Amino acid sequence: MKRYMEYIEVISNRFSNTSMSCILFFDGACRGNPGPMAIGVVLMKNGKKLDEISKRLGTGTNNIAEWSALIEGLKLAIAHGCRELEVRGDSQLVIKQISGQYRVKSDNLIPLFNDAKKLCGNFKEIDFKWIKREDNARTDSLSNDALDLKK
Repeated sequence: MKRYMEYIEVISNRFSNTSMSCILFFDGACRGNPGPMAIGVVLMKNGKKLDEISKRLGTGTNNIAEWSALIEGLKLAIAHGCRELEVRGDSQLVIKQISGQYRVKSDNLIPLFNDAKKLCGNFKEIDFKWIKREDNARTDSLSNDALDLKK
């Protein structure tokens, strides 16, 4: 628990220059590709952890897991009343696709992209940034913990 609190403090300080009150970290994991999937999400508000998700999903690809994590994170931020949101993820593909820098070409990802874009409309302001994997360690841990749980 102490290590987790130190991590939250480091992450809060690293992103404290943000003008937005809510920060969402997301990560998807997959054992095999395709294989069992899980997601990890951490929502912070004003530098403090507001909520988190660690959830096992069905079978699919790593990209589906990443998009699912983003979607669940956006829903969580909406449920907590966030109006301005910074979204952080270590999936460069998802960040560039949701930001419009890359097109979504895969037929199985287009519906997830559309769902995420629709959810983005609930925020007054939203920003997406790619972060290094080590800066996303908590969500990585949450998604892998969910994969490790027996059904």
